[in-house]
Amino acid sequence: MENTNALTPGEITNLWNSYLSNSMAVGVTSYFIGTAKDPEIVEWLEKALDLTSFQVREAKSLLNQSGHPLPQGFSSEDLNFKAPALYNDNIILFVKYILSEDAGPVYTIALSESTNSDVRNYYLTVVTKLVNLTNQLVMLMEKKGLFEPKIHLPIPGSVEKVQKQSFAGNWLTGRRPLNAAEITQLKSNFINLELIHEFFRSFIQICSSNKLREHFKRGQEITEKHMDIFQSLLTADELPNLPTWESEITDSTVSPFSERLMLYKISVFVSSTVSRYGTALGTIMRKDIGVEFSRLLAEISLYGEDTLNLMIEFGFLDQLPLAKSK
Repeated sequence: MENTNALTPGEITNLWNSYLSNSMAVGVTSYFIGTAKDPEIVEWLEKALDLTSFQVREAKSLLNQSGHPLPQGFSSEDLNFKAPALYNDNIILFVKYILSEDAGPVYTIALSESTNSDVRNYYLTVVTKLVNLTNQLVMLMEKKGLFEPKIHLPIPGSVEKVQKQSFAGNWLTGRRPLNAAEITQLKSNFINLELIHEFFRSFIQICSSNKLREHFKRGQEITEKHMDIFQSLLTADELPNLPTWESEITDSTVSPFSERLMLYKISVFVSSTVSRYGTALGTIMRKDIGVEFSRLLAEISLYGEDTLNLMIEFGFLDQLPLAKSK
């Protein structure tokens, strides 16, 4: 008899990842609620916790209904809720902002890949709730001035057609000014990298494993280099320096997170960065910037592979269901 609850490979993958990543988000968000000082931020975090808790419950239920075993989610064993604050309030908001940016396309694709009506309803609910929650977050960050400096471009008198193939520039040098799409990609990737950079700094500060600490130091160096390149491209067109968040990391050396959680968090960040770089390559038009993104994409991909290997070495990686072996 056909199993009416059978899931497609795409549905299994998306539900698996939803369960795993949101079980981590439940713990991390609960820790943030306990350390944040601003009542408005705490109120928003509590709403975010409601959404992530919903996602864990529903993804677990859908996988159970189909008879699929669950991956090892994150639990209270991976969190030390008594640890003092490692992050100040502003960077907590930026963490959630970047994660919501990454989550939107992921859940939209998950919805489009789903044919099971229960799974589709699940992701439709998630997308709707996430859009509303992200809108509230953006308004809160705007109120607190966290999107400064804003970049403004001159408004042209009319739209002109591109006349020369030299618009794309040369492979090694591009002399026309950056266009709006290129500025957007450089700025958004810088902000994403700066957040990851601060997580590397904080993990180096609290990590007890020498091997993982060295891996995080290498990640810190990579993100610093990439940020410098993106900022230099912006500076060449007299665009403003983008802010960094060193002061948002406290001097606490008490770890709130297990090594498994830290390594998984980095793997998620690296995966999203690879996706962002790929999007940038499909958007930018200047060849010299394309060269930079291609080179940096290869470097961050290699770091992601080494992160995956460490997860395997430490016994942290559960295996997704496989096709039948021959």
